[in-house]
Amino acid sequence: MSRSKKVEGINHIAVFGAGTMGHGIAELCAIVGYSVTIVDVKDELLQKAVEKIGWSLKKLENKGKLKESYESVMSRIKTTTDAEDAVKNADYVIEAIVERFDIKAELFRKLDKAAKSECIFATNTSTLPISELAETTSRPDRFIGLHFFNPPTLMPLVEIIKGKETSGETLEKTKELARSLRKDFVIVNKDVPGFLVNRINLRVFMEAIRMVEWGEAEVEEVDAAAKYRLGMPMGVLEVVDFSGVDVVYYASQAMKERGFNFVQSELLEKKFKAGELGMKSGKGFYSYPGAGYFRPKIRRSKAYRISPLKLMAPATNEAAWLLRNGIATKEDIEKAMKLGMNYSKGLLEMADDFGIDRVVKVLKKRREETGYDEYEPDPLLKEMVKAGKLGKKSGEGFYQWKHEVVDFGPVRYEKRHDHAIITMRRPEKLNALNSELWTGLLRALEKAESDADVRAVIVTGEGRAFSAGDDIAEMFSWQDLADARDFFEKMALPVVEKIINFEKPIISAVNGIAFGGGMELNLLFDIVVASDEANFAVPESRIGALPPIASSLGVAVLGKPFIEWVLTGETITPEEAKELGIVNVVVPPDQLEDAAREYVDKIALSAPRSITSVRKIIAEIYGIYSPSFKVAMREILLSTQLEDFKVGMRAFLKKRRPEWRGR
Repeated sequence: MSRSKKVEGINHIAVFGAGTMGHGIAELCAIVGYSVTIVDVKDELLQKAVEKIGWSLKKLENKGKLKESYESVMSRIKTTTDAEDAVKNADYVIEAIVERFDIKAELFRKLDKAAKSECIFATNTSTLPISELAETTSRPDRFIGLHFFNPPTLMPLVEIIKGKETSGETLEKTKELARSLRKDFVIVNKDVPGFLVNRINLRVFMEAIRMVEWGEAEVEEVDAAAKYRLGMPMGVLEVVDFSGVDVVYYASQAMKERGFNFVQSELLEKKFKAGELGMKSGKGFYSYPGAGYFRPKIRRSKAYRISPLKLMAPATNEAAWLLRNGIATKEDIEKAMKLGMNYSKGLLEMADDFGIDRVVKVLKKRREETGYDEYEPDPLLKEMVKAGKLGKKSGEGFYQWKHEVVDFGPVRYEKRHDHAIITMRRPEKLNALNSELWTGLLRALEKAESDADVRAVIVTGEGRAFSAGDDIAEMFSWQDLADARDFFEKMALPVVEKIINFEKPIISAVNGIAFGGGMELNLLFDIVVASDEANFAVPESRIGALPPIASSLGVAVLGKPFIEWVLTGETITPEEAKELGIVNVVVPPDQLEDAAREYVDKIALSAPRSITSVRKIIAEIYGIYSPSFKVAMREILLSTQLEDFKVGMRAFLKKRRPEWRGR
């Protein structure tokens, strides 16, 4: 860790509070080169702080991250219990004491009398009013909020909060100080309860707690969705336990008293009063074995019980309020959540992913269910929906996105910035695969393949079916072998070959029926996400035909249980299809689109060339089974000329059971 350039005019910094935040801030300042005085009420507290700083600095020195010696940095740190004496020569004061307004106010009144007139006062408060604290001094223009995140030595972000009278010079000096400490920062332009990060955090925390409180989900289900679907480093309720149930309760109450519009959770209050404070008490939303740091087990299999959209909609609403009222910029809101809370992507980008119209719909429903005003959609969100600014699916939401829609007959191709959605659109025929649909699929895949922006493709069906399979009516119209050969070799086979050799991942979103050829396509796709209302079957043998992909590639890869299924032609549930290895994950219908897109996000984290290589290897593996597939194609062509096929077709069209006449 090399030393940064100090801010001109700031040489001596007084840090009040020797706790985790205070000694961490002091260490940062000393490393940069500032002379630091740590102040607290007891010498033993100060001694512990110095010991912790020393331990941390030695660790940095051993790792080669200190530009100078441990002793040199420590020589710039002094301690005292005399507050007035500590600020006599201070150029900048950072207060990080207990989170109580009366105690902070008393301290600042005392310091104001002893400090130089040009000295800037900064408070590390996360919830208390900056402007009201500033009014306890004679220097409200040189008073500002400087909120570090825990631990301050590691977290890359600080919030800088302007009070009503904070001067431009004070703001610029504080920004320079943050830069010198090698911190990025966000600016909160108005002194509102919770500032930026905690306002948004509290919406997420409250929604997570309410889901558990109201019996909508289990604790682990909420946290699994946050970790494995939203990409958060910890579960939401895991964070509450880690921070302290009491800390969240006190912060929420303080914000409520200052005018933050929310209804306190009865469950949070109950845990607070029962002393179930999280990790530090051994029990919170989880139970913890003994003292020390412990991560609860959160299973990926629990991730699809709740909708991430439902969890994040209130936070999006809060972000819209912050934007509309000029409290923070879009860029700072995104930066705050990514750097301050380690979100995998910005909150507003998440909203554009979900669709602003869907965010508003969730909020309205929650408002109706609870009667809570806090769920009323912000006017900014309503205006966006009215203007058609729905996010990635319209090309514009909070941001501009690359968007394109092209119809290839009954197949719609939609580009949503970094991925394409290919939708089969013959809902009245259950998206049966006729010649036009096969041709449309091929052209849509070719377009996705040629677009460098597209990292992955999602394939789905419109209406209540993914695809019911090859169009029986068209097959029944064939006059001879040549007609059958043309259909399979000129229509179906090029699509199959394109999918196998496609150099980008293909994700299937199975919304309903996936029968016959519609099911077989899913054997070729890389990832299959199925609605829990979907059904799978390869019933070709029941109409005198056979499933060429299932009977060759499917059998080879998936083995005996799959053979049984192909031979019987039975319809199975998505959970049974998952057990067979056809489906990756089963989700509620309203989460199908989100779950498929989440896979796109995960794929986008990988290098494009690596993904291409994987796809090429998969194509080679499929090539091993090419001889059996060729036999299967020959057999299906032959079957179309047999009496069984004609009997089966007639029975299917008349919706009756066929009467077979022997081999």
